[in-house]
Amino acid sequence: MLEEWIAARRDRFSGADFNFLNEVLAGGQKRICMAKLWKDPDALREMLDIKEVLRGLLDSPSALHVSADFYFYVLVRHAFMQADIRNPDIAEYVAGVLAKRIAVHADDPLQDIARGYTHASNFLAVISTAQGKMKFHLQVAAGNQFMVLTGLFPSFISKRNERCGAPDLEFYESFARRAFKGAADSPYACSKIPRRLFGELAESFSLARQSLNRVAEEFVFLGD
Repeated sequence: MLEEWIAARRDRFSGADFNFLNEVLAGGQKRICMAKLWKDPDALREMLDIKEVLRGLLDSPSALHVSADFYFYVLVRHAFMQADIRNPDIAEYVAGVLAKRIAVHADDPLQDIARGYTHASNFLAVISTAQGKMKFHLQVAAGNQFMVLTGLFPSFISKRNERCGAPDLEFYESFARRAFKGAADSPYACSKIPRRLFGELAESFSLARQSLNRVAEEFVFLGD
């Protein structure tokens, strides 16, 4: 199911996320009113677009308790809005991928940057022989993997390029864009929404990647 590849939706936010938002926007008061807005998807999206939410996430000690899904959504959404990527579904999808990939799961090598597929040739080898729905899922996996690498780990790619002549950042960016474009064009994209989402992500991938670079540089500590 495609839903398994879309890593997070706003309905996965936690009680701690609500408490944080209530503290930032209502000073801990008006919980009943805030709860009604929290349950309204459109109202929640508008609240999360408020700049005070981003400031609170970066400055408030209570932000330590928010979920990874909430944390990455707010960071990605505001970074994308600055780059004029306005569709909240794109920010939601990208944030979900990041939240899932940063948390390492030993039983899934694609979750682990250190052990996952970091060479385009790995994906090319399997995608070139795959067919049908499997090819579609591999295209999504490839787009996700190289979105994470080019977005959050550009220095890793640059150093490998300088050290051993591996492909540069532009190559991997192009590879991810083509992977998402292939997923968008696939007859196995299961509805108009993900087809449009993958298509828009492919078209705006360069801006999205640069926005993620800023997020990684300014807000997310990922080690050396």
